[in-house]
Amino acid sequence: MKTSNDNVDPEGMSPRSLVEMEKMRLQQVLLRAYKSPFYREHWKAANIHPNRVRGLEDLHLLPFTARKELFEAIRTKRGKIACGPINTWFAGSSATNPYEWFPFSSRDFLGISTMLARMSQVIGLQTGDIILAVVDTSPRISSVIPYLWTYSEASRFPRLEFIVGSLDWYDALDMTWIDFIQHRRPTVLFTSTRNALALASKTREDLKIPAKAVLTETRVGIFYGEPLEDCRAELMEAYDLEPFEVYSPTEHMSLCTECGAHRGIHLWMDTCIPEILPFDSEDGLLMREAPAGTKGTLVITNFAECLPLIRYKTEESIIVESVDCCACGRTHPRIRRLPTARTNRKRQ
Repeated sequence: MKTSNDNVDPEGMSPRSLVEMEKMRLQQVLLRAYKSPFYREHWKAANIHPNRVRGLEDLHLLPFTARKELFEAIRTKRGKIACGPINTWFAGSSATNPYEWFPFSSRDFLGISTMLARMSQVIGLQTGDIILAVVDTSPRISSVIPYLWTYSEASRFPRLEFIVGSLDWYDALDMTWIDFIQHRRPTVLFTSTRNALALASKTREDLKIPAKAVLTETRVGIFYGEPLEDCRAELMEAYDLEPFEVYSPTEHMSLCTECGAHRGIHLWMDTCIPEILPFDSEDGLLMREAPAGTKGTLVITNFAECLPLIRYKTEESIIVESVDCCACGRTHPRIRRLPTARTNRKRQ
């Protein structure tokens, strides 16, 4: 899951270089994906062989992969679904099931640490930062993220300190963790949007104080999971910090993040080929060709070793913010995630 070779900075690559990288990796990943019985059967049913896909302009020849059918195949075929070695299984959630299992190779898994280093750089974390990581317990992959964060081959990776726990653990301790948190004074909060709202509610109801009165030195919040946009102001008020949204579902752990310009989430084109399926169309558009303001479903083709995603409909509703160079100087396209009815119901 490495993003580039050691001599190339993926943050500063030109759009042309990114496209050339996508073309090369597309050919490689299609040959690998064809080893999976799932994709062979899926493409055979559509009467298409991956050899017909000569470049990005032919990607549309392949059928979309629906989330439901992919995870149904994982549930029924288990180890026969993968096209590479399976070393680890983690669970993500869906609208219909509390746990949906997804396989990783050791290369996929350890590659997450490289993306964490990249995320740290984009957000501006510094050596000496103390991160309070409020994560879900296993088998969620978020439970191991802080430990992967401490492992990286990147020379520019800042040295960080972590305080790791979950809301269940905090409840068991009857909120006595507050004394320890106030003593260590974390500077960064890393958690899901859902957990951040719950933690703010707990401090307000149980301690009669706002969360910012506990996390007095916390300047940055890194939030994943549910879309941040509809509660960004609420979290800024509760914690008095600068929020950054990260998009990284279990099956595509590329840690796409917004930068300090806060003009959308950068979709890292060196880790995937992003498309958008407009709400009013049945045909996908390569993200780099989509006009700003286009709304639709995010579609991903990534380069994972164990089980790559090929034209995978994420069920994530998005709007294209821009495909032009960002104010931060990065060339990757930017999106915003749209609140879903499911997210809104959770907050009612």
